[in-house]
Amino acid sequence: MTPTPPSTNSSTGGRSPEEQYRVVRKRNRIPLSCYPCRTRKKCDRSHPCSNCVKREGAGAASCSYATPVSRKKNPDQGAASPDDMQNRINRLEGLVLSLMHNGGNTDGAAATAMDVERSGSQSQTDGTSSARNAREEDPALIDEDSDVDEGLATSLGVLKVDMDNGKSMYIGQEHWHTLLSDIAEVKNYFASHKKELETGYERVRNSKPMAAREGPTLLLGAPQASEVELRAELPPKSSVLTLCSRYFNSMDNAVNIIHGPTFQQQLRAYWQDPSKTSIMWLGLLYSVLTLAMLSYHKVGDEPPEWKGRTLEMASDFRMRTVQCLIKADYTKPVDHTIETMILYAFGEYSSRWDADLGLWMIVSLITRLAYRMGYHRDAKWFPSITPFQAEMRRRTWALVRMSDVIFSHQVSLPSMIYEHDCDTQLPNNLFDEDFHLDTKELPASRPATQPTPVSYMIAKARLCNELGNILQATNGIGKHVSYDEILRFDAKLRQIMQDLPPHLRLKSLEDTHDPVTLIIARFNVEILSQKIFCLLHRKYLPRARQNTRYAHSRRCAIEASLRALDHLATLNRESQPNGRLRSVGWYIKSIATKDFILPAMLIILDLHYDNMASQNRAAETEGNFLWTAEQRQRMISALEEAASIWKCLAETSMEAYKATKIVEIMLQKLIVHRKAGTGVLPILNPVFPQLVRLEAIHLWPVFLKRSHPPWQGQGWVIRE
Repeated sequence: MTPTPPSTNSSTGGRSPEEQYRVVRKRNRIPLSCYPCRTRKKCDRSHPCSNCVKREGAGAASCSYATPVSRKKNPDQGAASPDDMQNRINRLEGLVLSLMHNGGNTDGAAATAMDVERSGSQSQTDGTSSARNAREEDPALIDEDSDVDEGLATSLGVLKVDMDNGKSMYIGQEHWHTLLSDIAEVKNYFASHKKELETGYERVRNSKPMAAREGPTLLLGAPQASEVELRAELPPKSSVLTLCSRYFNSMDNAVNIIHGPTFQQQLRAYWQDPSKTSIMWLGLLYSVLTLAMLSYHKVGDEPPEWKGRTLEMASDFRMRTVQCLIKADYTKPVDHTIETMILYAFGEYSSRWDADLGLWMIVSLITRLAYRMGYHRDAKWFPSITPFQAEMRRRTWALVRMSDVIFSHQVSLPSMIYEHDCDTQLPNNLFDEDFHLDTKELPASRPATQPTPVSYMIAKARLCNELGNILQATNGIGKHVSYDEILRFDAKLRQIMQDLPPHLRLKSLEDTHDPVTLIIARFNVEILSQKIFCLLHRKYLPRARQNTRYAHSRRCAIEASLRALDHLATLNRESQPNGRLRSVGWYIKSIATKDFILPAMLIILDLHYDNMASQNRAAETEGNFLWTAEQRQRMISALEEAASIWKCLAETSMEAYKATKIVEIMLQKLIVHRKAGTGVLPILNPVFPQLVRLEAIHLWPVFLKRSHPPWQGQGWVIRE
């Protein structure tokens, strides 16, 4: 969507406008001495100064000083908006409460005080501060001209402390909740709806399977089991073969880290002599059975013999997986350890649609073990690793790194893997039949344009690796990221999307007859890229209204947000009983909140700023443009449709419940402001029968796609 005035840039195409938005200004220091004394280098800063009194007497009309000229605001913008004033009052109240309850701990109060001081300094200055800033570097001028913004670079995140129960909880500033934390209506919900939130949490919790209501089994512990018991508890051979075939033809993200032909050989060897098979490989088999059973449960095509029991059986297999990991002592990793733990983590995740700290801890453990086993170093440096092992380790490391980035982002906490610590290459674009255990030299990678089961993994790994780099660069504590660096990230993302092979580029559903799984893969790549654009540019959304250099970020963030919500609407529509994607409706419901809440909040925030600008009658600039009536209506319609989708999921997802409340509150606020300011009232669909206020509650991000190369179904049929 192109705002007014029109722009030639889009969030997903074209070149990054690094030079176009560069603004170079000369920063002139304000002279400290009065004009007559400037050449004499002596002035006591009185008015009139003693030198002028000596020369001209008490009148000394010529004794005058230079005064600072603000380049941040027009005269019409001098008055603070009601929200600005309320935000400063709320911060001051928070500081007072912090001092009352935490008298001995002043760190949080000091941080709040500095925040209040920064907030106030943006809207008013006095003579004393002018003199002080003249002697030092003027923060206001630095804020306008510098390429680095202290506030953007050193955001504190949110720390919630429960002194009574001795608990504390931190979420990083990348979380979508921090976008709206300064809006009064969002905060006000705290006081009046705590009971409602507690009821909502309990309702969602009770909707989950019993095994998903507690922490992951691997962390809480499982009853010990002997090797004899673990081997004896496998289902009949025919059931194992059926479930393995189901797994290798599923959409699960981890299919590629198991080599299909080799796994069939290992399975045949197990039936011949179970005692010769390691317990860790047995754990891998149990994890495959777990994911296969979960696939039946999610899709709803359970075989008659397992009808109504697939979820319970999956839980049993998951328990056996943990028992195998413990029996084999996963802290001393051997072959199949990393793969088994990844599949186990995905099995736990399938029962927990919302973010889970325990899963982040498990993925962190997997990452450390993968480091220990050297997965982070490319096998080309180590001749003792066979070509087959080298390629499978590349696939596994790609999935480990994707999981590290995504699960860490889910809970807004730092990831474990840094690019400078690893050099493992991305997997080659090969079919499983192209290489085997005895391969002496890997064949050349197939062209990127040739579809293979692993080509989707390669594309998604590139995006996830870049997402990890962006989050580490923009969320580092005390780390300053220049806008030039943001634009370089922007350019690289565009290049990654331009380099996508044709079969992974999103196409209109009306123009394609491809398999459903391939269509879902295209949506996954496209939606992930739009979310990364949102995360990259979100901090510059308000800055664009003060400095035209950041106008590109505002356009890019809003365009990416609207595209993401358009995709959500399309997926929801096509997953209905008569839609093309009805067979994967379960999957679309599972991702309905994960990648779409942040884009919705960015649109809400920009419309909120729009209202503030129209109220203050701010001068319209390239970065401070207002949306046209048509553009505004499109944004509001997208929010309404997203909220209606989340409302249908609110009984089973706390994220959906909270997102629905947020949109209700903010749409009402936008309507009231618009009606009072311009008399223009957007035409709203009757999505919500009544509006309530929103509570600034414990909000956790949700972001993980469980999709896998849809065409992964290579026709694997596990036979005897």
